[in-house]
Amino acid sequence: MNRAEPLSIVVVEDYGILREELVHFLALNHYAVAGVNCSLGLDDWLASQRRPPDMTVLDLNLPGEGGIEVARRLRATYPAMGIVMLTGRKEAADRISGYTSGADVYLTKPVSGEELLAVLHSLQRRLRPPPSAAWQLDLQHHGITSPGGAGCELSANECAVLAGMARARDRIADSAELLLLCSGEEGTLNKGYLGVLLSRLRRKLAALSPDTAPQLIRAVRNKGYQLLIPIEIR
Repeated sequence: MNRAEPLSIVVVEDYGILREELVHFLALNHYAVAGVNCSLGLDDWLASQRRPPDMTVLDLNLPGEGGIEVARRLRATYPAMGIVMLTGRKEAADRISGYTSGADVYLTKPVSGEELLAVLHSLQRRLRPPPSAAWQLDLQHHGITSPGGAGCELSANECAVLAGMARARDRIADSAELLLLCSGEEGTLNKGYLGVLLSRLRRKLAALSPDTAPQLIRAVRNKGYQLLIPIEIR
């Protein structure tokens, strides 16, 4: 899912005036929205799309297949989809059926636009969680990804040294300690080698996040190095 794209919603509502009002309201609030009047219309619309919608706003009293059955089918086919039931049925048994069939939220008509938007925004946090503030270090594939999503490959030794500094957390990682994590021919692994490796590592990280370039790795004279950015190791 591309974070730059608006969230997509399909409204399944057989009452035409309400359906058009919902579609218009959601479009004004920057959602990519379509409306259909029954489960067959929904199936036809889904078949025409490159991918399923992020969320479905679903009435229960539909011609043909009812909303409960539609929700159950959508949840089985698209486990990550947000499903909001919007219906005139207010009995507790109906609410229970709605939730057990797969609805995330059960709203009763009439509903205010503010409440509907609040529900959709809440679901949006599940569908598109905010990016982590930490860098992601992938030890298996020797790669690093910035909080903004940019990534690059690392050498095995670059990966090992970065992981060593990350595990040291707020303390200074001793140069000798970091060299023990590296592999190479005897006699080549020394402080000069480590300095060159870290200089190369700084350049790679800076290219991924220019705004934080001066505050990535701190060299502490006669002691070692300290990582100044949060890194999660995977």
